[in-house]
Amino acid sequence: MGSYTAVLKRPGVVRILLSQLAARWAFGMMSLAFVLHVQKVTGSYAIAGITLGAETLGAAIAGPLLGRLIPKLGIRPIVFTTSTIGAAAMVLIGMSNGSLPIVLICLGFVVGITSPPIQQIVRPIYPSLISKEQTNHLFALDANLQELIWVVGPILATFIAANAGTPAALYTMAAVQIAGCYLFASNHEVRTAKMEPSKRRMGGVLKSRVVLSNVAMGMLMVATFGGAEVGTVAVITDRNVSGLVLAALSAGSLIGGFAFGHRAKTKYALSKFFALTLLGYSLIFIAPHEAIWVSICWFIAGLGVAPIFANLASIIAIKLTAGESVEAYGWISTGQLIGYSSAAAIAGIAVDTIDPIAAFGVSIVAGLLGLTVALLSLPFTPTPPSTDKADH
Repeated sequence: MGSYTAVLKRPGVVRILLSQLAARWAFGMMSLAFVLHVQKVTGSYAIAGITLGAETLGAAIAGPLLGRLIPKLGIRPIVFTTSTIGAAAMVLIGMSNGSLPIVLICLGFVVGITSPPIQQIVRPIYPSLISKEQTNHLFALDANLQELIWVVGPILATFIAANAGTPAALYTMAAVQIAGCYLFASNHEVRTAKMEPSKRRMGGVLKSRVVLSNVAMGMLMVATFGGAEVGTVAVITDRNVSGLVLAALSAGSLIGGFAFGHRAKTKYALSKFFALTLLGYSLIFIAPHEAIWVSICWFIAGLGVAPIFANLASIIAIKLTAGESVEAYGWISTGQLIGYSSAAAIAGIAVDTIDPIAAFGVSIVAGLLGLTVALLSLPFTPTPPSTDKADH
């Protein structure tokens, strides 16, 4: 833990970590808040799913596009504009009575395409706050904090919807996005950050084997979640229990991030963490209907998740300039959105046409492909900076 303490003592690190967490908090509430409200006002889960899908499509388009615009237009104008428009769309969804489903779907797309690119902005800033040897430590902390968003966000959305109504969940989400993003943009580190525009054309960063493999591994890692979540909900039908089972994946990721996220001293780290995650997913078939056993498997799988994301982000920071990395992180986000939505759809088809347990196979296939990409990327994967100096 001394390594993390040393990073947190660096000027500006705690401030920017906490403010970016606040700025991204609405993302953790979004899926459940959308589904709960749209289903309630329209009476249709299909429309709720399409609305959420429209948001995902918008976010997938926004990632690379905003990555190009940030160095040209500036960080603060992008953050202020996207967060405000997106929050307004959330409020309008909350005010809708569902009589025009197409309006809800279009508003969902607006929320997605105006997703504030906090992750794309903050990750190129991180290296300027720390020594090179502390890179993995800071990105590990970032990955760990993300788990809090996905653990607490859905619980908060459900609690507000149940006690104050589904519109209140959306209004809260909008207020949190505005407050968090404005707080983030007010940081000295954000105000003074300089990102030179990339000299490459749009999509030019994808010509880099490092970036392309990074996008592929991120996409496949997130795809494992799609299979795991659909499979868990289909096999363990008690919603209270299935929610706790899925939380084990995030709990494992949180612990794995703190325990292993900063220990990537060789280029083999990604392969090892993918193998660990794959092991957890593979063990599920021993007792797939037992909630306790599934929780154990998800916990094991989760141990490798945060370290994988920390390493992928660190590699981009090492290999690219700030202007190039902001677009690269946009493509990575897009890949992850595609990975999750595609895997969830395939898992759903497997549940309907084969067996609920078959959904878990999607996670195994995605994990195996991710491990394969990690191994094939070894010849050009940069060795992370040694953390020895930062440990003392």
